[in-house]
Amino acid sequence: MIFSRFFAPSHTSQNPEKRLEAIQNLSPEKPTDKTILHELAFNDANADVSLAALSKLNTFVLWLKMSQSAQHAKVKKIAERTVEAALMGQGDVNINANEKASFLRESANGELIQTVLVNDAKLLADQSLVMTLLHKVDKPAFTQTIFLQHADNALQQAILATIEDSSVLQKLEKKCRDNAIYGAIVAKLQQLKAQAEKPIELMRRVTLCLSKYQALVDKSDVEDIDKRQAELLAEYNDLMLDASILSTEEKTAVDAKFARISEKVTRHLSRIRPEWEAQKAAKEKAEIEALCKQHLSHATTQVNWLYGERLCEATLADVAVVNESVRALEVSAEHMASLGGSNKLLDEVRAGIAALNNSLEAFSMQQQYGQKLLICLSQVESLAEESLAEESFAEESEQQAAGTPTEPATSAQDAKEKGETEQTTDVLEAASTDATERASVEGEAVQAKVGQAKADKDSNVSQKAPESIEAEFKALSEKYHDLRNELIAVPSALNKRWHAASRVFSQKKQAKKAEVDHALRQCRKQISVVDNLIAQGKYRAAITKFEKLSASFESVPENVKKQLAKRFEKTAEDIAHLEGWQDYIAAPRKPALVEEAQALAATPVEDIKQRGEAIRYLRQQWLSLGAGSDDDTLQRAFDAALELAFQPCREHYAALDAEREKALKARQALIEQVAAIDLSQDEAVLAKVLDRTVKQWHECGQVEKRDYESLKQRWNKTISPLQTKVNQWHGMNKKAKQELVAKASALSAQEDIASATETAQQLQHDWKAIGHAGKRDESRLWREFRLANDALFGRLKEQRKAQSSAFNETFNTLFTQLNAIDSESDESAIATSIQDIETRAKDLPGAMRAKLDKKITGIQKQQQTRAQQRHVRKVQQRAQSVISVLSESLRAGDFTSISDDDADLLGKRWKSALSKPTPVQQSRHWLTVALEAATDIPSPQSDNSMRTNVQLTMMTAKLEKGESLSPAQLLEDWIAHGKVDDQETHLLERVVNVLDNNPEVVA
Repeated sequence: MIFSRFFAPSHTSQNPEKRLEAIQNLSPEKPTDKTILHELAFNDANADVSLAALSKLNTFVLWLKMSQSAQHAKVKKIAERTVEAALMGQGDVNINANEKASFLRESANGELIQTVLVNDAKLLADQSLVMTLLHKVDKPAFTQTIFLQHADNALQQAILATIEDSSVLQKLEKKCRDNAIYGAIVAKLQQLKAQAEKPIELMRRVTLCLSKYQALVDKSDVEDIDKRQAELLAEYNDLMLDASILSTEEKTAVDAKFARISEKVTRHLSRIRPEWEAQKAAKEKAEIEALCKQHLSHATTQVNWLYGERLCEATLADVAVVNESVRALEVSAEHMASLGGSNKLLDEVRAGIAALNNSLEAFSMQQQYGQKLLICLSQVESLAEESLAEESFAEESEQQAAGTPTEPATSAQDAKEKGETEQTTDVLEAASTDATERASVEGEAVQAKVGQAKADKDSNVSQKAPESIEAEFKALSEKYHDLRNELIAVPSALNKRWHAASRVFSQKKQAKKAEVDHALRQCRKQISVVDNLIAQGKYRAAITKFEKLSASFESVPENVKKQLAKRFEKTAEDIAHLEGWQDYIAAPRKPALVEEAQALAATPVEDIKQRGEAIRYLRQQWLSLGAGSDDDTLQRAFDAALELAFQPCREHYAALDAEREKALKARQALIEQVAAIDLSQDEAVLAKVLDRTVKQWHECGQVEKRDYESLKQRWNKTISPLQTKVNQWHGMNKKAKQELVAKASALSAQEDIASATETAQQLQHDWKAIGHAGKRDESRLWREFRLANDALFGRLKEQRKAQSSAFNETFNTLFTQLNAIDSESDESAIATSIQDIETRAKDLPGAMRAKLDKKITGIQKQQQTRAQQRHVRKVQQRAQSVISVLSESLRAGDFTSISDDDADLLGKRWKSALSKPTPVQQSRHWLTVALEAATDIPSPQSDNSMRTNVQLTMMTAKLEKGESLSPAQLLEDWIAHGKVDDQETHLLERVVNVLDNNPEVVA
C-alpha cells in the first residue's frame, strides 16, 4: 500500500505505449479492470488506446456507443465499421437478434439499414421489423428491391398494403412474376384508380343534383316542387356523406352553391305559393262542381234506367241502388255549397234532386201502369202472330198450286240481249204473244188452286176473318195508347215490341195498297207503250203489246179497271183501225232506212262504239217493219249498206285481236321465263326477280277470256315455287325483324343508356343485314323499329343535355379558377393549382379540355416569360453589383466593405472570386483584351496587335487542347489579380464597359 503512493498504475501513464501495454494485462471479467477499460475506451485522448480498450471489452453496445459519441475521426470510423461488421455477422463482436433488431429500429441510419437488410435473410422473416425498417428508410427504390428480390409472398402482401403510389405499383406490375402477387398489384391499382376517381364522380353527381335543384326555380307547380325538393335534398345529403373525399376548396364551393340554390328555391316558393294555393282552391271548386255534374248525370241515368229498363220487373234492391245514387248527389251538392260553388249550378243540382226524388216517389204507381201496358202489348203480339200465320198459309197454298214456273229462267246474258233486241222483229213479237197467252191460261189455273187452298187453311187454322183481326187490333191499339199516356216514360223495349207488332198490320195494309198501285202502274205503262208504238208507226209491235195489255187489264181488280177504262177503250179502238194497214205503212219506211244505212256507210268513223250502236238501231228499225212484196231487193241493198258501214268496226276488232294475240305470246314467254329461273340462287336475288316478273305480267296486254283462264292457271302453277321460296324468306326476315323490334323496344327501359345505345346501333346494323320482310310488313316493322330507337336516342339526348350542363358547370368553375391564378404567385403554388385543375378536367369533353389547356399554356408561357425577365433583371443586378465592387472594393483593395445587398446579389461564385485573389498566368491587360474579344467589344487601336495575338492564342488552345475560355472565366482571372492600381484604372473602365453591354457574363 505504501508503494502505491510512489508507483502509479501503468494505464494512467502519460505514455500511450505504456497504456497500450497495460490494456493487455487488464481483464474484462474483473469489475475493476472492466471499469478501467471503460475509462480508457471513452476518455483516453489517444485513438489507439481507445480502440485497444474497446477491442478488449469487445461488446456491441460499447462499439455502438463509441460510433455515436467518439470525438476522434479514426475511432469513430473504426467503431462504425465494427458495428456494421457485427450487424452483418462478420468479425468477433457478437450481437443477438433482439439487439440487432432494436439497433436497426432505433439507432441505425438509412444506409446501414439497407445494407444489413439486404444481406441478412433472417431479418426478412420478421415481417413487422421489415415493415418498420422500410418505413424508416422511406425510399421507394429500396422498397421495390426488397419486394422484388428478397420478400416472400406474405411480406410482399404486407408491403403492397402500404404502397399508395400508382407509379411504384406500375413498376412492380411490370417486374412481378408471381401470379397471385400480380393479381394483388392489379387489384390495388384498380382500387387506387377507383379512389382517385371517387372525388371526380362525386363532384359530377353533386353537380348534376344541384343542377336539378337549380331547375326547380323554373317550375310553377308548388306541390311538384315540394316533392322534388325533398327528393333532391335526400339525394344531396346521401352524396355529402362521402364529402370527406373532396378537397376543402371543393367542399366549400359545393356548400356555398347548395346554400345559394336553397335560398333561390325558398324565395321562389314564397313568391309563387300564394297564387298556387289560390289556383288550387279554384281547381278544387271546379272539381267538386264537375263531380256534382257527374253525380247528377249518373243519378239521372240511374232513374232513367229504372223507368226505361226495369219498369215492370224492378225489385226493392234496384230501387235502393238508384236511391243511393240520388243520396250521393245530395252529399256532393252540400259539399259544393260549403266551398262556395256556383249558385246557378247549385240551383240546377237542387232542382234535379227534387225532380229525381219525385220520380222515385211515383215509381210504385208507374210500375202498375207499366205492367198493364205489358199485358196489352202481349195481346197485340199474339194477334200479330195470328195474322202472320194466316198470311203464311196463303203463300204456301199459292206455291203448291203453282206446280211449275210459268216462264223459263233466263240467264243474265239472255236478258241483256233481249233488252237490246226488244221490238225488233214480228217473229219475236208473235212468239212473245203466244208465250204470254200460255202464261195467262196457266195463271188462271194457279189462282183457282190458291183460292181453294186459302179457303181450306181458313177453315183449319183460324176462325177469325181478316176484318175481325183488324178490328180487334184497333181496340187494343186504343187501350195501349191510353195506358202509355199515364206513364212518365215508356221503356224503349216496350216501344220496340209495340212497333214490331203494329208493323205487321201496317205492312199488310201497305202491301195491299202497293199491290193495287203496282197493277195500276203496270197497266198505265203498257197502255203508254202501245200508244207510243202506234205514234212511231210500229203497228205490228203495238198490236202484239196490246194483246199483253188485254190480259193484264182483265186480271186487275174492278176499282183499277174503273180508273183505266177510258184510256183502255181508246187504245183498243186505235188498235182495231191498225190491223190490215201494217204493210201499207211499212212500204215508204224501208227505202228511207236503206238511204240512212248508205249514208252511215259513207260517213267516216269517229267512234267505233257509236257506229255499232247506229248499225244496231237501223237493224232494229228494219225488223220492226216486217216483210213486204219487194223485200228481197231492199233487203240486199240494206244488208250491203250495213256491211259497208260495219267494215271499220271489223278492222278495229281485228286490230284488238292482234293485240290480244301479242299479249298472249308475251304471257306465254313470261311463263317459260319463270319456269327457267334457278331457285338455288340467293333469296334476295329471287325476290327482285319475282317483283320484276310479276310487274311484267301485269303490264302485259289483255287476252281473250277463255285464253286468260288457262294462262292464269299455268302462271300460278309455274310461279308458285318461286313465290313460296320468296315468301318463306320474307317470313324469316319478318321474324328476325320482329325480334329486333322487341329488343329495341326493351332497350328504352334500360337504365344504362350508353350501353343501350351501343346495343341499338348494333341492332341497326343487324337490321340492314336482314333482307326485305315483304311489302305488307316491311314498312310497319321499320316504323316500329324507328319509333323504339327514337325513344332511346331521345333519352340519350336528354342525358347528354344533363351531362353537358354538369360539364359546363365544372368547366366554368375550372376556368374561373384559372383566371383567378396570380401569375406573380409562387411557382410551386401555381403548378399545384394547375395540376389539380388538369386532374379535375380529365372527364370533360375534348373541346372544353382544349380550352382549359390553351388557358393553362398561356399561364405557363406568362410564367416562363416572367421567369426569364426576373433572370435577366437578376443578371443585370449582379452585373451592376460586380461593377460596383470592381469600382469600389477591388480598387480600394478592401473587400470587407461589400454591402449585404451586393453580397446577396453577387452569388457564391463571384463572392469567392472577389474575396480570394489568386495568381494567374496572364496579365490583367491581356485578360482585358481577351474579355473584349470574347464579347465582341472593340478594343482601343493601340491594342490591335495584342488583340490579334489574344485571338490567335485562344484559337490555338481550342484547336489543340479543346479548351475554350469563357468570358466568365476571363473575368474571374481578371479579378484574381487583386487590387486595381492607378495604372490599371483604364482597364477597369474597359471591363465595366464589357459588363454594361454583356451582363450575362456574370450570370
